[in-house]
Formats: sequence, C-alpha cells, structure tokens
Amino acid sequence: MKKHLLTTFCLLLAAGLTAYAGNLKFSSFIGDNMVLQQSAQVRIWGFADPGSNVSVSASWLSSTASAKADSEGHWEVMLRTPAATFTPQTVKARSGNETVTAKNVLIGEVWLCSGQSNMEMRLSGGNGTPVEGSLQEIAHSGKYKGVRLFEVRKAQALEPEYDAGGEWKECNPVNSPSFSAVGYFFATRLSEILEVPVGIINASWGGSVIEAWMSEGLLKDYPDVDLANASDSKVNAMYKPMIMYNAMFRPASRYSIAGILWFQGESNISISYLEYADRLTAMAELWRKDIGRGDIPFFIVELTPYDYYDGPYGFQDEHGPIVREQQFIASQRIPNAAIIGTNDLAYPYEQKQVHASQKRQIGERLCYMAMLKTYGYDQLPALNPCFRSAEVRDGRVLVRFDNSRLGFMGTDEIKGFEVAGGGGTFHPAKAEILPGGVVAVWCDLVPNPVEVRYCFKDFEIGTLIGGNGLPVIPFRAKVEAAKQE
Repeated sequence: MKKHLLTTFCLLLAAGLTAYAGNLKFSSFIGDNMVLQQSAQVRIWGFADPGSNVSVSASWLSSTASAKADSEGHWEVMLRTPAATFTPQTVKARSGNETVTAKNVLIGEVWLCSGQSNMEMRLSGGNGTPVEGSLQEIAHSGKYKGVRLFEVRKAQALEPEYDAGGEWKECNPVNSPSFSAVGYFFATRLSEILEVPVGIINASWGGSVIEAWMSEGLLKDYPDVDLANASDSKVNAMYKPMIMYNAMFRPASRYSIAGILWFQGESNISISYLEYADRLTAMAELWRKDIGRGDIPFFIVELTPYDYYDGPYGFQDEHGPIVREQQFIASQRIPNAAIIGTNDLAYPYEQKQVHASQKRQIGERLCYMAMLKTYGYDQLPALNPCFRSAEVRDGRVLVRFDNSRLGFMGTDEIKGFEVAGGGGTFHPAKAEILPGGVVAVWCDLVPNPVEVRYCFKDFEIGTLIGGNGLPVIPFRAKVEAAKQE
C-alpha cells in the first residue's frame, strides 16, 4: 500500500513538474563558460513563451535590457561588454517567475573557425592522422585558463535556423582533445600574447564543398549548382548546397566575433575549382553582412601539399595548385583578408595524406596574422612573400616578390621552380638568390623563357623561405621582356 502511494506521488510530482516546466532558455551559444567579445555590442538571445517579456542583466552592468518574445518564442537583446577580463561574470535572463543564468562567463576575443576536415581535425588527431606535438599540448592545456571552445553540432537545414546545437567547453586535458587543432593553437597563442581570454566557435564539416556554406540567394544563379540536391537524401551531405550555411553558420553568425578563420577547398579540387575565388569572395561578403560587424578580418589557410588523384568525383590531378591560386586571388580581392602560406608544412611521407600533421604552425601563423592585421602589431613581419613580377635577362628570369624586405633564408638548393618556352612545356629550373630579394631562375633547355612557376604542383614542398621564416606563396606567371636601362 505504501509502495503504491509512493509511486502515485512520484507520478503526480513528475506530471506537475512537466506542467510547470519553464520555457525560458538561452540559445545554445549563450551559456556557462562562454567568452563574449570585449568592448562590443553583443547579442544575447533565446526562447520563451510567445508574447512574454524577458529582461536580461549582466554582472558588469547596472541596468537591464528587455525584449518581448515573438510569435515563435524568439527573443534577443544587445548588451555592451567591458574590456577583456579573466574575472568570471554572469548573464541572467528573467521572464515572469522563470530565471536562467550563464555562469563563469569571460570577456575577451572571439573568432569563428570554419571549413572542412583540416579545420575540424581534433587536437587528439584521428585514425592515421596525428597532430604533431598533440600529447604535450593536451597534457599542458589546463594552463590556458581563458581559452574556451564552442563546437557547432553538425546539422542540415533548407532554411536559415535560429539556433544550433553545442556547448562551451573550458580548455583542459579533459576537453582539449576534442578541440579543433588549428583553433586550439590559434586561441592559446593569441590568449598568451594579448593576455586576454579567447573563445573559438568551430563550425566545420569534413569533406564539405564551399557551396554548402553559401546561401540559396547566392547559389540560385550558378548554372552548375542544383539546389534540389539540398533535399535529396541520396546526395552526400558534404556536397549538398546551402545546408551548412542554414543550419550551422547562420545561428553562429548571431554571436559577436572579432574575425573569421577559413580552411577549406580540398573538396572543390574537382568541383567549380576555376570559380573558387569568385565564390569565396561572395561567401566572405555574405558572412560579414550576416554577422553585421563590418569588414572583420577574413584569413584563408592555403591548402597544404597533397597528391590529388583521379578519384570517383572526376579528374583532380594538378588541380591543387589551381585552387591554391584561387585562394590567393580571393585573399587579394576580399577587403581586410589575408592568406596563410602552408606549402612548407608537409613531410615527404605525407604525399598521400590530406591531413598534414603540422597544425601548430598553421594556428600560430593565423595568430601572427591577427596580431598584424587586427591587433596593431604593425611591425610584425607576418606576411608570406608572394610574386610581384618576372622579367627575362640573358636567358635568366629575374623574379621579384612582395613582402620580401628581409630577403630569403639560405638553402643548398631551391627546388620547385619551372620555366617554359613558347611551346608551353615546363622544365625544372635552377634558382639562385640574388641581393635585394631577387631570385634568378634558368634552365638550359629553355633559352627563351616566356613563363615561370613555383611549386605549382599538387604535392611540392616549398624550399624558398622568406627571411621571416614564412614560405613563398606558389605562383605561375608570364615573363616580361627586359626593361631598358
């Protein structure tokens, strides 16, 4: 009898809790352990009963902000954040008798990481794809008290979503193995240098094409994109247009960020590779418009060396350098953008490994670029040397570079240069570093060169390194006639 009464009581209690369960909640992006962008108007948003009033307070503010939930129960307010601080803060929302609180909130710098598997790749690595130095980093990761990561849960949507799955995680040996490796190295180094908390939002999907991260409005006029594939269950999600933009980026775009880190392109080696610069430029403009903070930094990671092949998705051989060229073109077109050179970050045995292990250097180079372009370290030589001009003199091509005022590092042999004559056939060439950062290139088989290129192959490890320790961006170019003195 007592057991029956106890069971009945528990059922009634459960029913009562369900009946009075609160509907007020934050977006997944707003919660414990988050980092909010410093000295900015940041959006706090969430859900409540339709038509209900919501007030939001923060521990650093003396006043509250109010909003009314719309017909779908969506609400949002804007709060002004202070300068960066490691002191934990709270954000609290109230609606009627309901209250929700986000605790252990830090104020600092927030960046969005996105792309495909090389950005998604975890600090712990994967099956046969290690991250160099990851064991030491994971073991010591607890010292980065101000670093936090939010990984946007993979999802698909045909229309822009209001929210996405995920949660903020502190940086420690328990959580850091699941962090994006590139995001981890960027955030930890930036936090150390600036001495502020750094939050990373990682919205990545391995194998995704750039079209998956673009809107229907942009894609509808592209003749090679079939929007019907977005809802076709037979099409691999990696190749579906717009679904990741709608389900993952759009919710993340509501969060106030300082900049964007983009590492993608491998899956476009055989898909719209000649249009990649145009699409990346359009995507960057769209993303910035959605984020609403102007021309925030947009940093592109150059594809690392990898031997592409004739796979099930069509001809791919030697398309890798074309996509890298397209990445560089986009970096020149997009305002406040830059490219991070990586053609020295592969080992010979990684020729068939698309996930190169040297992720620390990529994250650090992104950090140095942010210091130069975003945080006022104007004298930091963080730009890769890149092609400026080429002219022929006495059968030798004299190549000049931008961002080369420190010259080039000495090496026994510079590999990767090729020249071609009028017939268009390229031949391996010798190269010599001359004073003033000029490189002389020649081949005895090509007495009258008309074209020159460097590391313009799927897999070619760069050996021409600037005096700042950064590799020359691969290129191809026509050779000009010698100028008259």
